[in-house]
Amino acid sequence: MTNQFITYSFFILLFCVRGFAQDQTNYTFKIRLDPKTNELIVSQDILYKNTHNKPIDTLYLNDWANAYSTTKSPLAGRLVEEYNRSFYLSNKSKRGGTQIKNITSSGVSLQWKRKENQIDIIQIDLSKPIEENQTLTLKLNYRVKLPDGKFTGYGIISDNNYFLEHFLISLAFRENGEWSTISHLDLEDVPTQAARYNIDFSVPKDLELVSNLKPYKKTENKELITYTFGAFNQKQLLFHIGEKLSYKNFQLGTKEILTDLKEDNFSTADMQASLNKIHTFIENVLGEYPHQRILLAQKKYEKRPFYGLTIVPNLLKPFPPQFEFELKVLNTYVHHYLTEIIVGHPREDFWLLGGLQTYLMMKFVQENYPNRALLELVMRQPLAKFFLNKYQFTQLTFEDTLIAYHEFMLRRNLQQPLLLSKEELIKFNEQIGNPSQMGSLFHYLEQTSALDMQKFIRAVVNNKNDSIPFTSLFFSQLNSQNQSFSRDYFTQRESLDFYFEKFVKDKDEITFQVSEKNNIKLPFQLGWYKNDSLLKQESFGVDKINTEIKVAKEDAAFLVINPTVKLPEFNPRNNWKKIGALGIKPIRFTFIKDLENPRYNQIFYNPRVIYNFYDGLSYGLRLNNKTIKPRPFIFTAVPFYAPLEKTFVGSFSASYSPLNESSNFFVKNFHLSGSSFHYDESLRYTIFRSSINLYKRDEKLRNNQKERFRLFWQYIHREENLNQQLSPNYNLGGFSYLFSNKGALNHFTFNSRLELSNQFSKFNLNLEYRHLLPSGRQWSIRLFAGKFLWKKNEEMNFFDYSLDRPTDYLFQYNYIGRSETSGLASQQYIPAEGGFKTKFDQPYADDYILTLNNSIGLWKWIELYGDIGFIKRKGQASRFLYDSGLRLNLVPDYFELFFPLANSNGFEWQKKNYQEKIRFVIVLEPTTLVQLFTRKWL
Repeated sequence: MTNQFITYSFFILLFCVRGFAQDQTNYTFKIRLDPKTNELIVSQDILYKNTHNKPIDTLYLNDWANAYSTTKSPLAGRLVEEYNRSFYLSNKSKRGGTQIKNITSSGVSLQWKRKENQIDIIQIDLSKPIEENQTLTLKLNYRVKLPDGKFTGYGIISDNNYFLEHFLISLAFRENGEWSTISHLDLEDVPTQAARYNIDFSVPKDLELVSNLKPYKKTENKELITYTFGAFNQKQLLFHIGEKLSYKNFQLGTKEILTDLKEDNFSTADMQASLNKIHTFIENVLGEYPHQRILLAQKKYEKRPFYGLTIVPNLLKPFPPQFEFELKVLNTYVHHYLTEIIVGHPREDFWLLGGLQTYLMMKFVQENYPNRALLELVMRQPLAKFFLNKYQFTQLTFEDTLIAYHEFMLRRNLQQPLLLSKEELIKFNEQIGNPSQMGSLFHYLEQTSALDMQKFIRAVVNNKNDSIPFTSLFFSQLNSQNQSFSRDYFTQRESLDFYFEKFVKDKDEITFQVSEKNNIKLPFQLGWYKNDSLLKQESFGVDKINTEIKVAKEDAAFLVINPTVKLPEFNPRNNWKKIGALGIKPIRFTFIKDLENPRYNQIFYNPRVIYNFYDGLSYGLRLNNKTIKPRPFIFTAVPFYAPLEKTFVGSFSASYSPLNESSNFFVKNFHLSGSSFHYDESLRYTIFRSSINLYKRDEKLRNNQKERFRLFWQYIHREENLNQQLSPNYNLGGFSYLFSNKGALNHFTFNSRLELSNQFSKFNLNLEYRHLLPSGRQWSIRLFAGKFLWKKNEEMNFFDYSLDRPTDYLFQYNYIGRSETSGLASQQYIPAEGGFKTKFDQPYADDYILTLNNSIGLWKWIELYGDIGFIKRKGQASRFLYDSGLRLNLVPDYFELFFPLANSNGFEWQKKNYQEKIRFVIVLEPTTLVQLFTRKWL
């Protein structure tokens, strides 16, 4: 053991001598973990050498651990942007931070400060600049309070269990001789260059320490074990500390892999075989990994999993254990590999890092699992095969999944340019959309011979000069004919969409053009299909875009653009052209929603059940063409049988939404719909609606600010109730403007609306603001103001403003029982118009209404509410009313309860039948509830 240690030390010394000339930075750490206080006590030296040709008078240090010290940090803001409120609402003792005792150089204390608006960046202004090739040694003493791991996955995972990355101070990233101060945003990037490390890390004897650095020495005393690590040209430092950690050690030639990734029914021998396969594949493409050990931790995988493995619940066991294990390992392995070997900006060069990671996963799967459907294992079951055999999603391959991810964003007009820096991407694009698009592009360019990927990857790996941007390297590697394509496609949001035009069929030949909607010129392929079989495939260069092409029919049923190698397109359905006599694709009826099938016109049908007080529990069938990916034109027809009325009710809608990818006015929408249900016993209402909507958003998609301009018209026919003085039929049109900025902490909406009809005219204003306090209490305020401009029949109150329960003459609210005046259905609360929770006698106003609704949190989801307002009827004095009570805000806007206490009627809790005074909010629409789970991603 002694001889091995001496030999190991000799090689470390040798590498130090060799590496000093090329390394800028040398770190020496002495670290001790105190599990009682959950702190790291750190003594640190930083030896920095200025290798640039100009003096340095300011140093910047990353202190990412301090990003956890306050809810005002960039990290806190980022988490809140993605609707993660755990850090903002946490107790200060759970957050962590850095306490710096001193920073010295040559025995002299240095003045330092935290950079403005970047509490995790330390700025040191030097009294004497560091000249070219001179060195400076900093000595630091500090304590790091570790945060709760629930915030970002790093820190305290559980009692005596810690997963650590970026908790030690390091020099900031430098590029082209300039500092790049990068704040911690939980983006899984490394904010510094490769450096040399010498680390002594002490932990209590009852704990284990596992790292991606290989320890070359381990010493013990009565209380502590000290691990000594050495590393050269290393970027990433990972430490996992805990009791009885479940890592397995695998030897791959001269390299060592430690992993706690595992799969059920997958043996250690099988894991070794898979790891050998993956390691050989990556080294063949990227070259030798520069370090001795790689740590593949489950915690690290969970930060950026491969989402193709999450599209089906694990309960169904959709993937073979080997396939699932290898994709998990590969996803984590490649990320570590690229992080270490590529010299690039961790955020500005994300297009390259994310794209190469996806490309390498595609290449591995293509070589080892060619044409394998992701649900192959599920489809082997006879029952699944019988019911799902014709569904397009069951045929999804690995490549198809990546294409579908980005096409999903194209259909929502939420795609972002490939060259956009990582921190500017919305969460879906950062973790899924952009890497999928770039990886698919690399694969496409390789398959169409527009880019030699092996040559390009070698150039990337060997590029150690930070003055040569990777974009320049990429464009220089492309064939010259593709230069115009590549730059536009990288820097703009416009989507790709190939299609056929001028399609003319003769007896044996077809004449046509292949065009692209945004004139993006790419090489492409054509395929001839018959009975789901590819008969023939032919390649064409970019010079064939928008030019006449003449080909033989080849006894094919379809002619297809890019049948085997694909890129995300806005509308891949028009890549398929039917060659038959009529050229019309047949209709396919499918039970549940599916991906688009380019061979068919699809109609989906599925059962529906709804309830209202008058129709009862109604059963029906929903017919629509809405696929999993949104599409511009959508129609829906939903007939129901109402058992209480013994008749049919239902609704229909048609919507067309052309997208504008180059404007902040990102979508227009033309909508037509109708419905017919009962509003009282044996009384039917029928509605026809039409509207034109224009939506605007900020060009920075992470900003939640949106606007909507709407022009609308509506016709309502109501079967007349002789007991009420109501106009049964009326038309109504108008204009509305909506501004919203909905965040996890601050929620603001402003809505103005002008309504014009043959019965009345009115103008409304609605403002709502909510703020979540650090204590977890929420404060909200809502102002509603409405004014009649004129009204035809002053005796009729159907169109009047209501203080506590809107009449809903537009039938826009989901009332359970809209005509009920007693019973549970009448207690449903709709937060509209006056917004009062207490029911009052004569609550209607036909002149004006002005109300203020306010609530403040008391404890968790318990709030105190209060409403005040003025209502006025023509010919009468205005009335002032108020109410107050408790609000149980269980799921804001979706499920709430209101318990009145005191109001203009007196003390409600002292009166009989108090249970009848309780109001509730409930939303049962699935499409509305889905927004709760997608808002942080989109």
